[in-house]
Order: sequence, then C-alpha cells, then structure tokens
Amino acid sequence: MKTIFVLLTAMFFSHSASAAEQNCSNFKPDLWVDAQYAINGSTIIIQNQRVHLIGLYAPQIERTYKLHTPGEPLAKQAQNHLNTLLANNDLKIGIVYDQTRANKNRVQQAHIFFKDGSNLNQLMIRAGYAINRTENDNLRYADCYYAAEQEARNQGYQLWDQLQKNPQSHFPLVKSSEIVTEDQGFRIVQGEIKEVLKNGNFYMLNFDTTGIRIPKRVWDKFDYQKLKALQGQTVEVRGYNYLYKGHMYMLVDHPYAFNVFNPLNKD
Repeated sequence: MKTIFVLLTAMFFSHSASAAEQNCSNFKPDLWVDAQYAINGSTIIIQNQRVHLIGLYAPQIERTYKLHTPGEPLAKQAQNHLNTLLANNDLKIGIVYDQTRANKNRVQQAHIFFKDGSNLNQLMIRAGYAINRTENDNLRYADCYYAAEQEARNQGYQLWDQLQKNPQSHFPLVKSSEIVTEDQGFRIVQGEIKEVLKNGNFYMLNFDTTGIRIPKRVWDKFDYQKLKALQGQTVEVRGYNYLYKGHMYMLVDHPYAFNVFNPLNKD
C-alpha cells in the first residue's frame, strides 16, 4: 500500500474546553494532499484509499449489498456536510497521524486540517453530524473533540436535535431502560450502574438491560476502584451494542468511553 503520510511530533494537551478548542485550531501539519470525496460522514478517499477521521463516529449510510445494514439518522446529511467542507477548502487537506496509523481492517486513520488551521474532525463533531469515538489509543486531540461534542449537544445541533424531536430513534443516545433489540450498533447508553463485578476475563458493569464488558487486555488503562465507585451512579457509556443470547452487551477498551472519565471530566 502506498504511504502518503508522515508521523508528526506529539503536542501537549489542555484540559479546559477553551484551551482544547485552541489546541485543535492552531496546529499546522506539514504535509498536504488532495482529497477526492467523502463516502460517508467519517471516511474520505485520498489517492484512491479510504481514510477514516480519528475520534468520531458518524451515522452510517444504509447498505444493501451482502448483509443488509439499516441506515442511521442523518447519515446522508453527514456525508453531504463533509463533502461540502472539503469542497469549500478546494479539497486541500493537511494530514496528521496519531498513535495507530491504520485499524484492523487496514483503513488509515488521520486527523485532518485545512489551510486556515481548522480541524475537520472537530468541525464534523461540533456541527452535530458526528459524536466522539475513542479507539486505538488515538488521543492527540481528544480534549478538543469532546469539547466540540459538548458544544453541539448543548446547542442541540443536528444529531442532538433529531434525538430531541425523535426520541424513539434511540440515536445517538438511548436510555438503558428503553433499549430494544434494534439498538445494536454504536450508541451512547445512559443509565444507572446496578453492579460492578470482575472475573478472570472481564471487568463487568451492569445497567438494568445492558452489560458493559472491559476485557483483561486493557485493564491497565482502568482503575477498578473508580469503576466500583460508579455503582449506583447514573452514567453514560459509548461503544458498540451487540446482542448475545438475548442480552445486550458493549465492549469497552478505553476509560473515555465513560462520560465521567472523558477529557472534560478526568482528574
């Protein structure tokens, strides 16, 4: 596979929302390429390769080939908005890698900037067309992205507006007590943690309907005592819901999946 990007040096993080916003907008990459187009709200084509925007999840467009995948709210609008942002900047983008350059499917992962210094990933989240998704330890601009989501949520932009108008959509957030079989896929689940347990393979936090599972391979990222302290608290956890033997579960591999541990709330 042709390598088109370079790894740039790390930068410091700020924990305040305002500093995080500045942190995002002031960084200047030293590699510029031409984008082609967006195939959804989180993936663009560069030199005929797919490149996924780090730190976000955008609603998925309906797939009708192979296994049918239902479309999610505002999926087409998110794609259109991403294409508009690219077009408004003449398709000229700056690329910054993070800790992990490609995911398990060999899709490249990147932070993307425009000539004016603005961060495309941040713009998509702040516009309300995407929500935060931390994966592969790609945390360079996490503070900025979580601050952007908080702004979109507070202002009721796009996905947050459609959720308010259509609470039955359960997207991007669903209350644990209201989860149904159709709520598989990436979600923010909100509810009270009923119990916190562990066995040889998982830390286990259980809502009334959904089991959060933290595999042993990532225990070094978590403080079990802090997890235990969540029992009885109402929290939000984000990740992929999946059904197993009639029960809903979510695998979590980073503390930022919990709202109480994300960059806006961490100690």
